[in-house]
Amino acid sequence: MYTISKIYVTTKELIHYKLMMRCVMNTKACEYIVAIAEKKNLSAAAASLGISQPTLSSFLSNTERNLKQTLFTRQKKEFVPTPAGQIYLEACREIIQVKNRTYQSMISLSSQYTDRFTVGVTPHRGSTVFSKAFAQFYRRYPNIYIDIKEGYLVSLLQALDNHETDLVLGSVTKEDMITYNVMQNSIDELYLCVPDFHPLASLASPPTAPKAQINVERFQDTPFVMWGPDTTNRKVVLGRLSEVGMEPTIVYESNNVLLIDQMIQGGVGVGFLPDAYCRPNQHRVYFSLNPPLTCAIGTIYRKNEPLTRPQRYFAYLIAKAQMFSVNPWGVDFNELTMELVKEFEEEDGWTPDN
Repeated sequence: MYTISKIYVTTKELIHYKLMMRCVMNTKACEYIVAIAEKKNLSAAAASLGISQPTLSSFLSNTERNLKQTLFTRQKKEFVPTPAGQIYLEACREIIQVKNRTYQSMISLSSQYTDRFTVGVTPHRGSTVFSKAFAQFYRRYPNIYIDIKEGYLVSLLQALDNHETDLVLGSVTKEDMITYNVMQNSIDELYLCVPDFHPLASLASPPTAPKAQINVERFQDTPFVMWGPDTTNRKVVLGRLSEVGMEPTIVYESNNVLLIDQMIQGGVGVGFLPDAYCRPNQHRVYFSLNPPLTCAIGTIYRKNEPLTRPQRYFAYLIAKAQMFSVNPWGVDFNELTMELVKEFEEEDGWTPDN
């Protein structure tokens, strides 16, 4: 049994932020913000956008001035989103995805589609990589329509079982990789985030050093902020806690990574977050578990049902997009993904070594 003590948290400010951003941002501005977050460097981001570094720097300064909020902090020459920046970045990615869907719907008015398939995407990671792959896929297959089904992974895998989706983009457990075919693109580690006033916080490494390892059972009597029941991360975390005989006291839970991030930052309890959210100067420290707590990220599909060539090409583009995502564990292609690379690399002109 897991004890859940409900805490009522107002999200009025977060909602206000999103509404404000939808009014003031255009899609080009969204692309600029996403590029800065992904490249973590103004020069690299400007190069990827085909604009000058001073132009991008001026854009960021003006945007922060207009919002009266700092969107990025500068840490050792890297640009890292602030909490406000994370909210802004999420809205940017959503808007880019809406733009892609709108273009596809407009094109559909004058196009005769010959085929279609459905891709399940999660609100954060899945939607981001989908938007990166969509444009190149459409250039090659303009007559194939991609339906999108949004949700968290538990519901998306159920949709896959029910033949309501053909592919799912997201993170999976070891058990999922037995049940489904998974074209693994990378490995993601979840780090234990601990408020800096916690008695064990002094054991953490300095921000610039590799994260210290710790045994999670040392937090037996500490309240947890937990991932919601629809997420892979919850299964991964509770699986590890069960292995060491822990029954955590859960004081807050959510499927939304931004809310989990804010609750941990507020000192409500300890919790687990991916590396992208483990920022310094957030009144908390970070630990790697012993052994590390990880999950695989990739494209999931049903066993014994081969993908069509367009579906395989789309999965290949997802793997290609992962190459350019920020991930400290790096790319980790399994055999299924390497088959895709071999199938398309020559005609596409890209390999993992490029």
